[in-house]
Amino acid sequence: MLIHKLLPLFALGLNLLLMGTALAPDRRSARNVRFAYLAAALAVWNAGVLGLRWTTSPEIALTWECVLHLGVVVIPALFYHYVLAFLDLPVHRFSLLTAYVLAGGFLIATLTPGALITGVVDTTWGFAPAPGALYGPFVLYFHAYLVAGLNLLVRGYRQASSSIKRNRTLLVICGVLVSLAGGLVDFARFVLSWDALYPAGIPANSIFALALGVAIVRYRLMNVGVFAKRLLLYFLVSATLAPLLFVGLWALDQVLVVRGEPAGVDGFTTLARDALILMAVFGIALPLLRRIEHALERLMFQRRHGVRDALIALSRELTSLLDVDGIGNTLARGLVTRIPVTHASLRVLDPTTGRFVLLAQAVSETNERASADVPIDEMLVWWLRMSRRSLVVDETAFHASVRAGMRQAVAAMEREGVALLVPVFLEEALSAVLVIGERISGEVFDADEIELLETLASETTIAVRNARHHGDLRAQVEELHRTQDQLTQAAKLAAIGELAAGVAHEINNPLSVILGMSGLLVRDAAPSSVAKRRLETIVAEANRAGKIARDLLDFARRRAPERRPLAARDVLDRAFTLVESRLGRGRIEVRKLYDPDLPVVVADRDQLTQVFVNLVGNAIDALDATQTGGTVVAETSVRTTDGSCAIVVTVGDTGAGIPPEVMPRVFEPFYTTKPEGKGTGLGLSVSLGIIHAHGGTMEVESELGKGTRVSVLLPVG
Repeated sequence: MLIHKLLPLFALGLNLLLMGTALAPDRRSARNVRFAYLAAALAVWNAGVLGLRWTTSPEIALTWECVLHLGVVVIPALFYHYVLAFLDLPVHRFSLLTAYVLAGGFLIATLTPGALITGVVDTTWGFAPAPGALYGPFVLYFHAYLVAGLNLLVRGYRQASSSIKRNRTLLVICGVLVSLAGGLVDFARFVLSWDALYPAGIPANSIFALALGVAIVRYRLMNVGVFAKRLLLYFLVSATLAPLLFVGLWALDQVLVVRGEPAGVDGFTTLARDALILMAVFGIALPLLRRIEHALERLMFQRRHGVRDALIALSRELTSLLDVDGIGNTLARGLVTRIPVTHASLRVLDPTTGRFVLLAQAVSETNERASADVPIDEMLVWWLRMSRRSLVVDETAFHASVRAGMRQAVAAMEREGVALLVPVFLEEALSAVLVIGERISGEVFDADEIELLETLASETTIAVRNARHHGDLRAQVEELHRTQDQLTQAAKLAAIGELAAGVAHEINNPLSVILGMSGLLVRDAAPSSVAKRRLETIVAEANRAGKIARDLLDFARRRAPERRPLAARDVLDRAFTLVESRLGRGRIEVRKLYDPDLPVVVADRDQLTQVFVNLVGNAIDALDATQTGGTVVAETSVRTTDGSCAIVVTVGDTGAGIPPEVMPRVFEPFYTTKPEGKGTGLGLSVSLGIIHAHGGTMEVESELGKGTRVSVLLPVG
């Protein structure tokens, strides 16, 4: 029958297609090369069967039997080797070496007349081999290594770390089981002389190729393009339809053709008759052919449209958000719930460390063991920057050209259940990485879906840029309001300062009267009397109050800076005098460690006084905050650096210290950690400006729990 004769041709074309598909993308991959060898051996088997079924000569049939056995003999060894490469198992095994040694021995036996095959036997379904003395051991070798490979596949299925690996391994297992069953039927036919039993090896071979073809297209055992996928799809449809055509042709043959050939009917007429019957069967089966094609297409590409719609809807949501954290959370949660995947996370670049830190994550409720917090290896970050495209974890693991360091990083991603790493570029720089876990269904992401995800990443880039611009604008508005409030407070303090200067000026008049009257009383009082001692105390305190008022007026008076040589200790004492009232209210001790040989500096006295008043005032505030008092230490010294000499005036306290996160902002204008009404945030900023104008600098040292030291460095000369 024609279909019986053409069936090996379907299987031959399918295996040749698979062989080309394996070698086209990556000839250095061990998996691809081993699979190509296996497909080539299956193709030789198919070619031998094809020639065997079309010949009528026993001598030619024996030749074709030798040809097909040349393919069949090496199938177990090649299949076992492919399974080892497929599962990433060590290939340096004694069992593998034994398989190739046995295959070589049986190849020699195939070419030796009478050793493996003694001849051919004409059966109902065509010629079959007459087994020789070594055919029994050959059958044992054949099935032993198929079962050994099947056992490894089952173990690999159970130990697989990802659903993608389990699904594609299961497809290969199913194909092997069918192929194994078909081979058993073929061997049983002629070993047990069951002549009526149909030779199921070739249909089983086609189903095995069908299973591998679905695995290739659906689970990306190898990377094939859209054209190859479609071509493979049509071959799979044809292979699926072949048994149906066979049955239909047989039925029509029984209905339309009378048993026995009429006289004068030659082989050409018979072939033409069979061709007409075949065309009739194809015409009847055409609607079913289309249905099978659509069914296989849905099987291979069923989720693409759903993923596309989900990603488009998610993209629209992202563009409406104006918060970076909200964008990250919506993206991760949307991928987990809409595709769906086991987990998803968005990692953004931290400019200070150069690492990608977790911004948002989501984990599927159906897979509680999955973790979205998956760190990204630097090698993978480098690859994303260089390639500027997504990294497909399961596909990259198959490439032989991948570097060893990157292969280890990809294997780590695979263990964590990661399917894709999608780069997010902002202003031509890699600013974030979208980490996408495996799909709940166990499907892989095809090229179109990956392209959609990359488009979504581009939309995410636009959304993040808009959110950052909006955040910057909002921060600027808030800063403007804050600055306006601080300027209002600074103007209020300036008004208070002018009022205080006026009050000090007004105090001088009654102080002058007090001093004059108390001086007369002292002169008239009896010597060594209690009254005279009390009057002298009044005179001394009135003089001190007058000095404070004069210093305050002098300090507040607006005038152009006037730099003169002066001693830093005198200016420091003057500052302590101005804040003396604050020292007396608490349990604060003052320690002055002055260098007696300190050189003079050229500076403006009032401006330096302002600096030291700020430093001493900050020290007092730090001690007041502890509510336990403490010590203010004023120290002067000399520092020589690179031949230049500078005096160092240090004001320290034993307070709580400055937190490390605050230290970079201590000189920032209007920044303060003091309670409202206690500070403006201008003291250190203004002081730093004054010291810079004098050619000096300021240093801050602080330790939590031990206090703070602020040093002023002024050049000598």
